Amino acid sequence: MRILFTAATAEELHCAKIAYERISSTDAALIKVEFVVTGIGVAATCYNLTKILNSALLSGGEPYDLVVNIGIAGSYSQEFPIGSMAHITVEQFGDMGIETRGGFQTLFDYAMLDANTLPFVDGLLKVRDPYPVTGPLEGVMDAIGITFQTLMGIREQNLRRLECFSPQIESMEGAAFFYVCLMEKVPFIELRAVSNEVGERDKSRWNILAAFSALENTCTQLLAKASKAAGGAR
Repeated sequence: MRILFTAATAEELHCAKIAYERISSTDAALIKVEFVVTGIGVAATCYNLTKILNSALLSGGEPYDLVVNIGIAGSYSQEFPIGSMAHITVEQFGDMGIETRGGFQTLFDYAMLDANTLPFVDGLLKVRDPYPVTGPLEGVMDAIGITFQTLMGIREQNLRRLECFSPQIESMEGAAFFYVCLMEKVPFIELRAVSNEVGERDKSRWNILAAFSALENTCTQLLAKASKAAGGAR
């Protein structure tokens, strides 16, 4: 079984590497795990992830059985306090649209793009198989994600985003990850650990250590389940 872990930064990706070191040598032998930093933001994620997925096929190698995106994120919801884990099942490009006098409108709202243009469904990017390979992960709740290229510290703007999109988790790469995986038809999971409330721009007040700890534990659980699935398929 071939698994690819991706993250925007090396620090986030290190959580998956620690998890891989935690599992037993027997479990590790059942799966082939690769780690790639795709970079921060939509453009870097789209370019690097597409390149990686296509290179895996062009080089004659086996396709990935599972692609996992991990990272820290901001929370809009009390359901996802700092240190909690979110499994993103829906993603949206929050700043792909038009600013009008009446407020922000998405390309779908403005009828510039059909809401069911591949890979969108009703204007959203949705997982097709919530938990490919591993099945559900304990302690991880499903969440609606949104992706912005500008992290906003203005309360009124964040409230407007919340009213417009009803997100629970915010990142800078999630929708790009969904878009590429859906277009390339690869099984995927996006896992986010909450490090801060949305709108808190003072990084000294983020609890990155708690988020990293949650990521490490969840990635360990995922790899253990993947190795069990791989062993059962032999």
